[in-house]
Amino acid sequence: MGAIAVSLALLCGARESGATTALLAVRIAQGLSMPLFVTSPPGDTTRLFIVEQRGSDARGRIQIRKNGSILGTPFLTTGPLAQGSEQGLLGLAFAPDYATSGRFYIDYTDSVGDTKIERHSVSGNPDVANPAGAVILSIRQPYANHNGGWLGFGPDGYLYVSMGDGGSGGDPEDRAQNVDSLLGKILRLDVSGSGYTIPPGNPFAGGAPGADEIWAFGLRNPWRPSFDRQTGDLVIADVGQSQREEIDFAPAGTPGGVNYGWRCFEGSLPYASSSTTPCGTCAAPSCTVFPAYEYDHSLGRCAITGGYVYRGCAIPDLRGRYFFGDYCGRQIYSGRFQNGLLADVRDSTVAFETGVTIGLITSFGEDARGELYVTDQGGQVFKVMPKAAVLESDMPALHQRTALGDTLGSTSPGNALATGITPFADAGSRIRGVGYLRDALLRDCTAIAGSCLTARARLAPFDIDLLACVDSAAATLTRRFVFTNTAAPAHPLAFVDVVAPRLRGDPNSAVTAAPAGSGHTAVLVQADAFSPDRWIVHSGSGSIGVAVSADVDTASQLAARVAADQPLGGGTSAGPASVGMALGFDFGSVAPAQAETVTVVTRIQASAPSGVALDGPWPARGGIRVMSRIPFQSDLRLEVALPRPGRVALDVFDTAGRRVRALGGGSMSAGRSVVSWDGKLETGGLAPSGIYFIKLRTEDGSQMQRVVLVR
Repeated sequence: MGAIAVSLALLCGARESGATTALLAVRIAQGLSMPLFVTSPPGDTTRLFIVEQRGSDARGRIQIRKNGSILGTPFLTTGPLAQGSEQGLLGLAFAPDYATSGRFYIDYTDSVGDTKIERHSVSGNPDVANPAGAVILSIRQPYANHNGGWLGFGPDGYLYVSMGDGGSGGDPEDRAQNVDSLLGKILRLDVSGSGYTIPPGNPFAGGAPGADEIWAFGLRNPWRPSFDRQTGDLVIADVGQSQREEIDFAPAGTPGGVNYGWRCFEGSLPYASSSTTPCGTCAAPSCTVFPAYEYDHSLGRCAITGGYVYRGCAIPDLRGRYFFGDYCGRQIYSGRFQNGLLADVRDSTVAFETGVTIGLITSFGEDARGELYVTDQGGQVFKVMPKAAVLESDMPALHQRTALGDTLGSTSPGNALATGITPFADAGSRIRGVGYLRDALLRDCTAIAGSCLTARARLAPFDIDLLACVDSAAATLTRRFVFTNTAAPAHPLAFVDVVAPRLRGDPNSAVTAAPAGSGHTAVLVQADAFSPDRWIVHSGSGSIGVAVSADVDTASQLAARVAADQPLGGGTSAGPASVGMALGFDFGSVAPAQAETVTVVTRIQASAPSGVALDGPWPARGGIRVMSRIPFQSDLRLEVALPRPGRVALDVFDTAGRRVRALGGGSMSAGRSVVSWDGKLETGGLAPSGIYFIKLRTEDGSQMQRVVLVR
């Protein structure tokens, strides 16, 4: 098969900043016969197809894992195959239109060791293929090793095939540089017809010297190349001879014809001369494209196992990282492609579930959702998953600016992001007896299109389908949840949606208003008790028969009640304090496969809702509030509120306690007034950058605010 290694200096180099999700490899299948690859047809999210290289009867098989177990009948069984350690059933690719055409392709070495590319089709039973196939390409193999064997459809719809250099050691017949040989190459075929044709644009097609099928050359044993399903880039892991392993990178749209160097070079190290290279000589300038990454054989490593750029949804913070492994050393690494090079390569620290160890890593695989799998030659298949729940802050989130200048949005699990909320800091919404939305696992990729977010999460036993949309003009966030019971027995469903905004960080007040009608919660209203020019209105509705409830309370009391799965307290007013609002939806016992819907609307407005009064009590000694963003640069806006008329003094002091500016004094009427400081000293000069204190003194006492000036 070949060898992988990463230079220790590179592997021990820079790490990504910040914490990343710890990974766990969970065994999903065992007792297989030399599993070599895992894939799924496009769009098929219910089945996983596992390639077995060869059984005790010398036949290769494709098994299906469905509903958590391997089906009793293989999807396909081949005829007798060659039995060398690198021979057998090596590759599988489903046509992009498999859902309608039923076509798929396999790569194997037949009983005499030659490579066959064979087309098959599915039978009337979707879990069983027609046994008879049509060989569309046969390639003579001079030795038993270096067969390549990967198949994959590119974004252009053509079938790509990886071919090793024919085997032995050191490419003794100099085939990889010989463009008249199909060995040591990446081939590109148009298989839309009954056999194959040459795609237009193949670099050696037509009158150009070289075999028409070739797309790239100069490869030793490309083991498990892959296309990035998002960008279309092709990544080629090529097994080295004795000193270097390499990863080659072909950006999407690369026209082909690239020479990756073998046997002129092993990685970037000169290896041997070539009498067949179209460059004329291995030393020709610009003859070879050197690796995006290479490494040596330290740490027990011997053979690269190519993998995938992760594009799944279960581990959002690792999307875009390329995962690959080592056949002998059993390490799993990852890095990111930047400007054609693989950067930040590091041990991806994949732990294996307790009591389980992995043997020889033969391949990685992707399912239809882009989640990652690892196969072990000893018979096991593992799925790479988050070791613990992914942080909500690492999940995609919708953020939309409203006409009022505030931000509204939603996280992927469904928690609201409204003005004043510190995202992901509060306990958030919860299903009683099940858990918080923030701990849900994403079932599929979150999509954000314009002002809407769609997400599919799972908080066992419920699947949660979310549609969250922001109407920026109306400053409204509408979230629609569909909860489906996936368990066999009925299960109770009681959902509590919680928001705890803090407008400007000041104490707030909240009240409830009467519900709009049957199935609708009370309307909850929250505003800044000191200056209510921002109001948050929160209400919801549910499916027919839902029991609704509502509550306002201090944020700490509300969070404690929700965390303890207690019923809502039914509070009607709270504050001024750090307050929260909660809506409850109790559906009772929900039958298997039954779906229940909750719609929650959160609106921001600049004036009190009709019929709702929410005037918080003024401080007995008067109050002062900073209205500008801190630090400020030149103009500081302050709001002063008095419960009754009286004499006041408003001054600016520095950290030494010296008064540097008088902002006002004398008699002031009751109510609210806006005062500004232009950042100047009493002398008229500019106050230097630093910390200052704004002090309000009234007949009843004083209050002080700390501010920071930055020039």
